Amino acid sequence: MSILATQQGNTSRPTINNQRVDVPRSLLGTGIPGAQERAGALGAGNALQMPRQVVAKPGPFETYVESVTGKELKIFGRSLFEDVPTTFAPLEMAQVNPDYVIGPGDGLQIRGWGMVDIDVDVTVDRNGSVTIPRVGNVKVAGVKYRDLQGYLTKAVARVFNNFELTVSVSQTRALQIYVVGHAVRPGTYTLSAMSTLLNALFTSGGPDASGSMRRIQLKRGNEVVTIFDMYDMLVKGDKTKDAQLRDGDVIYIPEVGPMMALNGNVKQPAIFELTGSSSLADVIGWAGGFDSSTEGKSVIVEKSVANAYHTVAELPAEKGALSRLGAIPVGATDIVRVFAPGAIPVQIQSQHEFVRVSGEIKNGGVFEIRPGETLRELISRLGGVSENGYLFAIELQRDSVRRSQQARLTEATERFEHEIDATAADRLSHATDPGNIAAINADIERQRRLAERMRDVKAKGRIVLELGGINAQIKDLPDVQLQDGDSVFIPRKPGTVDVIGAVFQQSAIIYRPNRTVSDYLSMAGGPTADADKGEIYLIRADGSATSTHTTGWLSSINSAAVNPGDAIIVPEKVNRNTWTQSFKEWTTILYQFGLGAAGLKVLKD
Repeated sequence: MSILATQQGNTSRPTINNQRVDVPRSLLGTGIPGAQERAGALGAGNALQMPRQVVAKPGPFETYVESVTGKELKIFGRSLFEDVPTTFAPLEMAQVNPDYVIGPGDGLQIRGWGMVDIDVDVTVDRNGSVTIPRVGNVKVAGVKYRDLQGYLTKAVARVFNNFELTVSVSQTRALQIYVVGHAVRPGTYTLSAMSTLLNALFTSGGPDASGSMRRIQLKRGNEVVTIFDMYDMLVKGDKTKDAQLRDGDVIYIPEVGPMMALNGNVKQPAIFELTGSSSLADVIGWAGGFDSSTEGKSVIVEKSVANAYHTVAELPAEKGALSRLGAIPVGATDIVRVFAPGAIPVQIQSQHEFVRVSGEIKNGGVFEIRPGETLRELISRLGGVSENGYLFAIELQRDSVRRSQQARLTEATERFEHEIDATAADRLSHATDPGNIAAINADIERQRRLAERMRDVKAKGRIVLELGGINAQIKDLPDVQLQDGDSVFIPRKPGTVDVIGAVFQQSAIIYRPNRTVSDYLSMAGGPTADADKGEIYLIRADGSATSTHTTGWLSSINSAAVNPGDAIIVPEKVNRNTWTQSFKEWTTILYQFGLGAAGLKVLKD
């Protein structure tokens, strides 16, 4: 059960399972004892959690920049306040700052031993004092935590000697502060006394689209304690202007100052707020400088004038060259683009192209190919295949083909999964008999498992070369031009034929000439009762496929001749739906994508 708090002006109420309950605001976002007990009463082990920070809506200048440039640019530093939860955290999770000043409401744990026995947990009263047994009242308000142990040791030493003493802060007091002005969530906040200006900014969501990031004021009484510039921390990691909060402090976020936009080849394109006089060098420095793709290239800096970009500087993309832009001022509503023509991505043209040749070939390895060289020319140039080489089963794999096959396979799998979900409800809605419903559910689950296994099938990128038969020679290879990165593999001539799928014994069977598909099926025990006998396929060793649909209506796949290395696939029956009707069976998808028996084996393993 989660406990969320909502802020409405000066009130805050947690919501538990959509029911609002009263929890004192002084217990929210603090780490104060009592809050955890109250949370425990509402639900053991839960913490009080404020809602996730509200993302500020785009301001007028952001909208203007997007309409002018066609790109969405964020206000610099705005992302720091997005999706930051403010959660109740017990004190033991946070370390007390040595500079923390003790005050009324703080809880102290004092332990002493030796000539004195002290073991007390005390709370600093409104007068700023604590009472120590046999010692009396000791005023501790205003003492820094780093000095507290020595301070109390001196107080006890007025009465006792020869003792040791330790002290720690068991709980911190609460303080109430006000966030006003152009904040995402202005209002009253109760925070831990260890909180700083930055903590309050995160709690309130920071400046909104019309609020300043650079002139945030912390007011105490009639004085401005500090003016915090977020750019100091964002750009330089400097938070020296951050200040410890006190009860009653006011954080005022004024309206944003002049703004300009920087786009293009910089590390962090954004909309920047200007204070005083700023230059292009300053703004590009805030953006992290030129991006890495511009290194060693020339950069053109352009400014939008009368709805057109005008060049204001050209310089090399070097860190030292950035100072040249120091003399170019920027002002309100400026839109600047940094453009590096040499950084535009263009596909690299290879001067040398290589292919890998392996397997049963007289000269294997990685070889540079000549312009326009074909597979047949390369195999001839390398001396041909060895006497054990099975040229009919040669594999030519290409990376671009593999990517295309994989994309189509993924699309087909997703369509199949969608079809399963679309038809499941319809099939079940027409079933009333419990046995029939169970059978339908089992069939649907089987199809879903099949789709999951399909996701494990990886395309090989094989190009089917359509060779004439098992006695194919080099002269029979097609005139397909090789490309950089191609892989050619010539296997050893196998002596077996694979029988895979819905048969009684999946196995590799010794090849014998003149045996047909029917012969090998018989040797595997024949199709099972779940086999779809009308959808039996034969994957040739060259990557092509033969089925009843390709052998013609006067012939049958059962009488087809089988070559060494071929694979006979007997698919299981699959429920026909609107999309799978055109494919008949998943095996067809595999063939069309050139995945072969290796892909089918994934489905059966």
